[in-house]
Amino acid sequence: MARIFGTEDAMKPGPKRDAYSSKRPSHEMTHTRLRLGRLALCLIAVVAMALPAGAQTTGGKWEVGFHGGGMWPTNPTGGTVSLPGPGPVFTTASGANPPPTSRRVSSWYFGDGALLFDQAASSLAMQTGSPLALSGRITTLDPVLGRSLGRWRSGGSIGVSVVRALTPRLSAELNVDYGLQRRQITQSNSDAIEATRASFIPAFAGVITVNPNRVLNSVTSTATLDSGSRRQFVASSTLIVNLRTTGNVVPYATFGAGLISITGNTPSATLRGHYQFLLGTNRAPINETDSVTVGEAGDNQTFAGILGGGVKYHMSPRWGIRLGVRVALSRNAANTVVDASPNVALGQPPAGRGVLGAEPSIQFSNNSSDPLTVLGVTAVAASTLTGPAITGLRTFSESGISTHTNITAGIFWRF
Repeated sequence: MARIFGTEDAMKPGPKRDAYSSKRPSHEMTHTRLRLGRLALCLIAVVAMALPAGAQTTGGKWEVGFHGGGMWPTNPTGGTVSLPGPGPVFTTASGANPPPTSRRVSSWYFGDGALLFDQAASSLAMQTGSPLALSGRITTLDPVLGRSLGRWRSGGSIGVSVVRALTPRLSAELNVDYGLQRRQITQSNSDAIEATRASFIPAFAGVITVNPNRVLNSVTSTATLDSGSRRQFVASSTLIVNLRTTGNVVPYATFGAGLISITGNTPSATLRGHYQFLLGTNRAPINETDSVTVGEAGDNQTFAGILGGGVKYHMSPRWGIRLGVRVALSRNAANTVVDASPNVALGQPPAGRGVLGAEPSIQFSNNSSDPLTVLGVTAVAASTLTGPAITGLRTFSESGISTHTNITAGIFWRF
């Protein structure tokens, strides 16, 4: 389900909105649950081994079981960050001597675009002598791009298993588990995205209206968050080692390999900023849009090692109850990617351009004549927001080992 943060108009100020927050489980809580699950398994095994052996009757070499329980994943935070570098520097067509420079950017929301905006706004504030009037700055999206966008939540699981007895001690098992938990955007990323969205409006309203001859029509910024529908299948082939070969209560250990398959849509967040205003000289219309989408990409299938154990209680020669814990260990597979689509409306009469009186500067233009000679200096007449579109740029690659602990209870039939 998508969530859309509100849109504001710079010409219609409203009450400030407080950022929301919520409690979220820490990594320590996840590790604590994992330790408690392993301790419970050990206690079950010790009690089972202490029980007197009964007259277990062999019901057959095949066994089919159904089980349900809960899955607790870990979400390591290590990885490699690779943010885009600055765009090419160009000389603006301002008519000043010397003319200020700018850099082509693909977005104001992150990377060099956010940096350039803040540099230009700070320089302009010092020159105008009114820093309070230009206090707005872009809160960069870089922290979100430099980490995992989402994390796996804890939740229920269901599964089925087929077992073939090889010897009284050893059995081969095929097991499939389906996790009901989803991968969702973290609360810290949600808060950071909202901070970036909200900063866009006062920042651009400030740099545009610092010149009283400009007419600001509107400046808006929206953020849409899509939780996605990512879920997991864990299919594994393991060897079961019975720690006892007689009696109704049989503790066991299991190990093997599996394949984690991920289904559904990835979580994503889309930011869209837009501003329209008239330049002060000839009332040339400026209309520019900044669109950014942050998402996840990676392998939908990952190999995993399987470790676990549990206990079986044979209610009769044909059926029984099974309690188990198994841990799937795999490499982290999700990566953070970003798309950016700058759009500058061209050809709206009258043609014109405007440059902030700062170094570095920002140029707004509805004219694509490029290059242009002004006072003997070859300059660029296009807007600063004319960097190349970005598609699927990987900004963060996860590393480390991820674990998924599945604690289950179920029944089985032997034949």
